[in-house]
Amino acid sequence: MQRVPDYATAVRLSGDDPWVRWSIAAPLAGEVWVHDGVILVERRGSRRGFWVAPITAASVKAAPESDQDEGRRVRAALVELRDGGHLQRLGSRSLSVVQAHAAVAHEVLELGNGGDWDWMWVDASTASLPDRPSAAVPLSAIEVVLHDVDDAEEISAFTHRHNPHVWTQIGTGRVHHWVGLRDLTGDLLALGGAEREATGVPHLAGIVTDRSLRCRGLGTAVTLALSRWALAEGGVCTLGMFSDNEPARAIYRRLGYRTARAWHSRDLLGPG
Repeated sequence: MQRVPDYATAVRLSGDDPWVRWSIAAPLAGEVWVHDGVILVERRGSRRGFWVAPITAASVKAAPESDQDEGRRVRAALVELRDGGHLQRLGSRSLSVVQAHAAVAHEVLELGNGGDWDWMWVDASTASLPDRPSAAVPLSAIEVVLHDVDDAEEISAFTHRHNPHVWTQIGTGRVHHWVGLRDLTGDLLALGGAEREATGVPHLAGIVTDRSLRCRGLGTAVTLALSRWALAEGGVCTLGMFSDNEPARAIYRRLGYRTARAWHSRDLLGPG
């Protein structure tokens, strides 16, 4: 494997891949390697491990290749990661590989529980943000800005009541900007927040709608408000969504979001 020395080199080798550009910290916060057109990015924090994905690198032929050939390259990179002792050396506890090659990852490494999710992005040139999200949104819905710490109890209660999969860290300061919709009595109808990628780019998180009010455009209204704020903040916005959430995917695509990586993230049980 070839060690990538700096952020600029990683972006160049990836062909200006949006996930590499906006998700990986500059300067590099961990180790980054490239092996035969596959990038391996160290993940730090509570889920230490690696992201592993094919990239459009100069070393990869311009002609289209089959999924089988790409899978062969991913397998070779994972074997190098395993046999080179990098997983043990860095205390790796998780692995994220592109979903197309999940089976390869399970053959090379011993993987446990996890989830499948999409990393999506939009910038000013690709966004399609309407003036009003939907005629179905009640005119009485009032858009408000919430504070991650001061309003943590209300945000947490609403989120846990209406979303069985709560990943967002509420009340820790991790979410920099919350937007909510209230009715005339002050009750929350929907809300969502924005964290930050390692690069500082806004990353949407925790978008939740009242269970009894879904399919009425409320989630779109929150997403639209957050996206406008993010694009004004830095010209680009990213998000993560569970891959089986087709209603959410439809909303994001209408607003111009595109999937850069569909991830298969799993706990790492052993080196294989």
